[in-house]
Amino acid sequence: MTMPEQDDRIDAYLWDPAAPPAADVQDFERMLEPLRFEPAKAALVWPVPAVAGHSRRRWVYSLAAAAALVLAAGSLAAAWRWSWPAGRAWTITNAAPAVPGRLAVGSALTLAGSERASVRIARIGTMRVEGDARLTLQSTQGTRHRVNLDRGTVRVRVWAPPGSVVFRTPSGEVIDVGCEFDLTAEAARSVVRVRSGWVQLDNGIAEVLVPAGAMSEMRANRAPGVPVFENAAPGFLVAVRDLEDEQGATGAEAVNTIVTLARPRDVLTLLMLVERRAPGSAEIASRAAELWPPPDGVTANGVARGDRDGLWRWRDTLPLPPPKGWIRNWRDALPDWLIGRE
Repeated sequence: MTMPEQDDRIDAYLWDPAAPPAADVQDFERMLEPLRFEPAKAALVWPVPAVAGHSRRRWVYSLAAAAALVLAAGSLAAAWRWSWPAGRAWTITNAAPAVPGRLAVGSALTLAGSERASVRIARIGTMRVEGDARLTLQSTQGTRHRVNLDRGTVRVRVWAPPGSVVFRTPSGEVIDVGCEFDLTAEAARSVVRVRSGWVQLDNGIAEVLVPAGAMSEMRANRAPGVPVFENAAPGFLVAVRDLEDEQGATGAEAVNTIVTLARPRDVLTLLMLVERRAPGSAEIASRAAELWPPPDGVTANGVARGDRDGLWRWRDTLPLPPPKGWIRNWRDALPDWLIGRE
């Protein structure tokens, strides 16, 4: 029987521990013995290699969980803001000592001269009242609040679903669409200036939506005025109101002033005049097309002849925020001190 070579003995021992050991292998074993793994003392845990897809999925799950928490917190906060008990009085602050600290349903807040007062509109907003003012809280509950403003000026900031707050004036109703606006009520008319979002005016004859940066006025005996941006050229607003009132300048003079001074931003006003079939509608529509071309399939002549669908398609191309996009104005939900409002 042939004796195995030294290398064969080593291989045999390594693969078959019953084989005769080699001295050098035994020496090597003794050197490694301190590193021997003892299963009874420490369990063997195999590391799981990081997989790019697994890591991405983990981040996606984490972000989804965080988004769900934020959504839940936001929903709870909104539910709390909009859950005002029926008939609970509003709080009045920053007022003269003679002014009560609460505005109860059916009671009136009356100010004279330069007096001012701040009122919390349930939990959804604030209102600053100033001047020779008189207002009455008619009803309050959840997201439905109604105020009569007989006279005076209020600056209102509301963050809530459209129609949550309605002011009744001698000229008609002023309805918030999730916004900030100034409202001045007089015996003959009401004037609205919108700071953010939209406001709707409705006096039973017609209604009009007024976007941020624009103003309108309302009287009891005619349709509310079309919106006019406050930074329009001098004379533009006067000409628009003269054309609506059919007084002051003649119709031809007013139309000439309007088409001469109009800017691309004023196309909203031009289209609303055309919708009302104001004198000079054909000329006004033609000027609107020069400043802001209508979409395909819509023509200035067709709109001037009464293409209402085309007019609204044209209007929808203007760079205006969506009328019901009150959530976009989330800054209106922040306290005054946080965003530096007056």
